Order: sequence, then structure tokens, then C-alpha cells
Amino acid sequence: MADTDTLVGNTETNKVLYDAKRNGVSSVTVFQANRAEVKRKINVALKEGQNDVEITHLPSCLEESSIRVDGIGNATIFDVVYHPPPPLDDKKRNEAIKDLEENKEKLTSELNIVNRQSEMLVEYSKTMTSKDASAEQLESFLELYGARQAKLNERKTEIDESINKLTLQINEKRMELNLDEESITKCGVRVTIVVLAGADGDAELSLTYLVDSASWTPQYDLRANIAPDTKSESSVAIHYRASITQTTGEDWAGVELTLSTASPLQGTDIPTLQPLWISQKPEYRRSLAPQAARKSALFSSMASGPSVGFPAGLNVRGAIANEGAISATFTIPGLSTIPSDSQNAQQTHRVSIAELDFPSVDLEWISVPKETPSAFLRCKVKNTSKYLLLPGQANVFMNGSFVSKSQIPHVSPQESFSCSLGVDPALRVTYHPQTKRVKSSGTAVLSLSNKTTTSTFEQAITIKNTRQSRVHRLLLRDQVPVSSNSSYKVNLLEPRSLAANAKGAKNAAVLVTEGVRVQWASKREEDEESKVPAEDLTMDTAQGLMEWIIELEPSATVDVKVAWEVSAAVGDQWVVRN
Repeated sequence: MADTDTLVGNTETNKVLYDAKRNGVSSVTVFQANRAEVKRKINVALKEGQNDVEITHLPSCLEESSIRVDGIGNATIFDVVYHPPPPLDDKKRNEAIKDLEENKEKLTSELNIVNRQSEMLVEYSKTMTSKDASAEQLESFLELYGARQAKLNERKTEIDESINKLTLQINEKRMELNLDEESITKCGVRVTIVVLAGADGDAELSLTYLVDSASWTPQYDLRANIAPDTKSESSVAIHYRASITQTTGEDWAGVELTLSTASPLQGTDIPTLQPLWISQKPEYRRSLAPQAARKSALFSSMASGPSVGFPAGLNVRGAIANEGAISATFTIPGLSTIPSDSQNAQQTHRVSIAELDFPSVDLEWISVPKETPSAFLRCKVKNTSKYLLLPGQANVFMNGSFVSKSQIPHVSPQESFSCSLGVDPALRVTYHPQTKRVKSSGTAVLSLSNKTTTSTFEQAITIKNTRQSRVHRLLLRDQVPVSSNSSYKVNLLEPRSLAANAKGAKNAAVLVTEGVRVQWASKREEDEESKVPAEDLTMDTAQGLMEWIIELEPSATVDVKVAWEVSAAVGDQWVVRN
């Protein structure tokens, strides 16, 4: 039975005190939306008739409307009363240390007087010389000086000790008051459960409530084992974790922990659209005193109620929607302990959700050497587990070594996702210096209008596979400029197969050489904003972006080349810009 104190107030009402700080929580469901549902089981000894079970030191961040009470036993729950945290009494707080501080000030003043007396005694001793006093007078003064200075030093020591004691008492009192204040601000809520019992006996009450200042986020450790040769298979394992933070003021020790993606207290009202009206734009005149005008408007809006200056619905919380909520829950096996942290020193507490193995992995390498002369390894994994993967940060380990951080998107069971594994140093990419040639053509009899200048550019790229395994799919991306002015004409020269197919009806990967194909590409891999289907892309609609699909055997090297020319009238100056 829980630790409760029973007080018989009168013959009619049996009062039972239950301290939440001295009794633990049974289960907690943590939501991502800065909420947690806490459940307590309270065993009480009831008397026949009315019983008032008062539960103290509940979290101050408790949502009043979320309180729910159930019970097991021969009794009826008659009422549940919520008591908010009491206000802080600053006057009582100041009076508690007022006498101590006044005594300290008196002692400090006395210490200053004693120090001044000692200084005056020393200053007077400096004026004594053999010319002004005889030997007997000097000896008498020294005896008086020694005795007086000893008494002053003794008094100084006594005062210092008294001041130190008072300082310690003041600090202890302030700490005690701070603890009391923290108890009120953190755990100041009380709940009274009125229970009507038909006979004396034991009962079990279940108290459930929502608190804020608690949340969780998914975190992953993605460990990729890349096959070292053609005889092995690559695999991916994911350690699915949850990072939990809570500053509710109550510790969750040895609780049954559940994680949920639901959003309680978010409201269930479907939003509506208001009509939009076109009207003449008003003319604004600059005020001679804009700050005064804003200040006047502010006070007038505050005086007329919240509906004028501030939206009245900001502080209104919606009811909890239990039916029809679409969410995922994760029940953590065993018992978990999540202590409450302070606002100034928040910590994350990690719990394990699952360890997932994905033996079937598709690997591909992506290189954009114009920006970074490297090849990035990316894996495509099918979520064959029963777990929903939520968007979160992943620590990526490749063959046992940490390589980078990545992001895992929202992935449902049986859905595939891609994740970057960082740069693969085994693929060496060289972006050679660009070459340029300029020539003029045409005739100029009366003017230069028919004479053109053609600038030809060539870019070579080399990729070498130093792995002992085959690279099945390398996506190499580069670009040629496109013209936004009809005075400048851009022609693609290399790859010849893509240039020859430029006027084709469909955009398809055309063969360049064995193991190398090329096609026009979208700005993004999955460009949702693009209205042009991938098969209808041209040099202009693809904005000059092209993509090679390359297969590389172990220790093989592939060279690709892109070339284009820009034609313009002689004397026209043009530039390439983003």
C-alpha cells in the first residue's frame, strides 16, 4: 500500500493525505508535442461514508482539464477538485530573513567602529617621539597601546565570527525559502478526490493527468557494412532510439514508458477559409509622433478588452480528442527512469526502441565534381520491419567508423528510403581544368552585324574505382549554360549521343560508351515543383543539367567529357551567371 496518512477530521469525513513526492509514478506516455500523460496508482484505506483523498505536490504544469480518476473497490467517486499552486508570498519571504540581516548590519557597523579605533591608535602612536615624551611616558604608552590593541583585535575576531555565523544562517534560510519556492512553482498543485464508500475497506484509485515540459525526439545510429568484394553483400542496421527531456518537477522512477506521436490538446476543429476582398490600397501618411500614436493605440486596445488588441482565442485550449487520432506508439520494454531536470541544466535521456537489420541494400554513388570533387555514397533501404521510422537525425557509421550525420525521413513499414553515408574515398574524382577556344566567322562588308564570335568550352572528368568490388550505379552530374537571350545561342557538342538526340521526342538515357549512359536531369532528384515530366526534359527545360549513369568494374577508370559552344555577334559581351 502507498505511503498515506489518515486523519479523522470528524465523524462524517475521513481525510486521507497522499504526498506525490513520497510515492512514485506507475506509467508515463510521452508525446512529441511537449506533453506527457502520467498515471498514478493510489492505494487507500477508506472508511464508511465520505472520504476526502488529498493528493499534494503534483506538478504545477498539470493541465486541469486532463485530470481523470478511476477506481477499483466498493466505493463511488463523487467529485474531483483541482487546487492551483498558491501564490508566492514575497512579504513573508522578506520577513523571514529581515531580523538576521538587521543583526548583520549592526555587527558590520560595530566592526567599522572597532577598525577605526584601531587605526586612530596606530596613527597616534606615530606622533610619539623621544623629544615629546620621556622614557617613563613612552613605556606607559606602549603598555596602554598593547593592552588596548589586544582588546580591539579580540573584539574584531568576535564580530567577524558573529557575522560569518549570521551570513551562514541567512544563506541557509534563503536556500530553504528557495526550496519552498521551487516546491510551489514546480509541484504546487493539489487534487482532492471525494470518494463515497459503502463500508470500510481498501481501494485502488487511478489518477491520470497531462503535463507539459516533456517531449521526445527520434534518434538513429545507422551502421552500414559495405561489401569489400564481389563475393559479399552489403547490409544496414539501424539502432532506433528516443531522446527524452522532461522538466515537469516530478521524477519518473521505474515507470512503464510509452512513446507516442499523437498531439493531445491540439484541438479538433477543422480550419476554415475566410473570403478575400480586393479593394483600393489606402494611402498612409507619416505621423509626426509615430511612437506616441502606437502607444496610445496599444493602451486603448488593452482597455477595450482582448478582442481588440489581442486575439481572444490564443489562450483557449481545445479538448482532448481520443477518437480517430492517427498516431503511432512505442512501448518500451522493462521499466525506465527519467528524472526531472531543471530549466537551466536540461539533459537528454535515451531509451532504446528497437534494433533493426536490413540485409538487402541498394547502393549508389553520386558525384557533383563541379562543386565537390568527391563521390557520395547513398544507400536505399526498404523498411521491412513493423516500426514506423520518424524524421530524425542519424549518426552514420560505415564499416565500424563514424563518418557523418544524416537525416532519416518519415518511413512507413514496407516503404523505401534513401540515406547519405558521406564521402566514399575509394572513388576518386578528378575535375580537370576547363579549356576555351574562340573563333570568328561570317562576312563584314558594310558593318559587323553578320559577323559572329563562337566560344567553345571543354570539360573533362575522370573517375577511378579503387575498390575491389563493382560499382553498380554512379550518378555523375554536371551542366552546360542555357541562354535567356535570343542573341546568344548555345549548342551542345559533347556528349555527342545526347547532342544528336537533343531533338528527340523523349528524354532517355543514351549510350555514350560501354557502361556509361547520359540524359537530361531535373534540378532535384525528385523535383516536385517541376511541371515537366522527366521523359519530356530538354536542354532548356532541364536548365542545362545532365546526368551520367556509370557502371565501374573493380580498379576501372572512366573518362567523360562535356563540351558546348556559345555564339554571339562580334562585340557583344556576355557572362555566365547563376
